[in-house]
Amino acid sequence: MIIRPARKTDIDKLMTLAAKAGQGMTTLPKDEAAWHERIDASLTSFARPLDDLTAETYLLVMEEADGTLSGVSAIYTNLGHGQPFYSYRLSKHAARAPEIGVRCEASVLSLVNDFHGYAEIGTLFLDPAIRGGGRGTLLSYSRFMLMAAQRERFGPQVMAEMRGWTDAEGRSPFWEAVGRKFFKLDFAEADARSGVSNRFIADLMPKVPIYTELLPDEAQKVIGLTHDKTRPARALLEKQGFRFRNQVDVFDAGPCMEADLENIPLIRGARACTVGDLTDAELGTRALIARTDGDFRVTQAPVGRDALTEVLDLSTDTPLLFSPL
Repeated sequence: MIIRPARKTDIDKLMTLAAKAGQGMTTLPKDEAAWHERIDASLTSFARPLDDLTAETYLLVMEEADGTLSGVSAIYTNLGHGQPFYSYRLSKHAARAPEIGVRCEASVLSLVNDFHGYAEIGTLFLDPAIRGGGRGTLLSYSRFMLMAAQRERFGPQVMAEMRGWTDAEGRSPFWEAVGRKFFKLDFAEADARSGVSNRFIADLMPKVPIYTELLPDEAQKVIGLTHDKTRPARALLEKQGFRFRNQVDVFDAGPCMEADLENIPLIRGARACTVGDLTDAELGTRALIARTDGDFRVTQAPVGRDALTEVLDLSTDTPLLFSPL
């Protein structure tokens, strides 16, 4: 298995993969034109010179040995550059009335754009039919190898929006209690529109803090709660130093995880090398290995030297990054 940038020739395979995602994965479009647009943006981002960076999209796919695509993931840089990137900050508000002996502590949601300038990792999906064999780890962590290989393209902080809790029909209790009141849209439609423009969030969302105690119990319980299917992805990020710091998504109240780029172990521990520099012991350990020239690719060890040379199409002096897991 390798991770590589998405190509125009992948569109049919990506549409097949997206069809397996079902509802709730609004970042995986179901139409060909949208995939053309996303891949164009990614190819342009990879080719853009460092002195002309704005807000880039890097789209990566997982390719199996038989050429099928089994996964997709992405990085979005410089959040807030073109339009504000909103989240809710969850904080505490305390008040006391000594004359009647009452003290009150309440949770408050405030609309903020604290992630301005961050890089976001997202659009993570792995074909349910062929999970296992370290695929989830490779698909998620390959994005950090790209960051390690081309640090100048990414800001000092990284965040990830975890999918919030929804029921079997895709209904979000938080959206029903908050967002629907102001947007008059179904959750899936509002989430999809946010991928095109966030302007309507600022236009329609209430500007004053929301006291969570005023929300139905069902909505309160899911604030900061990760969807069952997304918990493995969250666990992988936590192993790389990502933490929940009381910011949640404005639509489903899923937790926003964040980390400093330089403190991510895979990035901090990556070393430059060539295939000849790697020892047999290193090739036999759990690690990620990335080709870092113009043909970016990532695979994982344990792997034999000949197999590594073949899957990454290496010459003796091709630059690599090796990072142990």
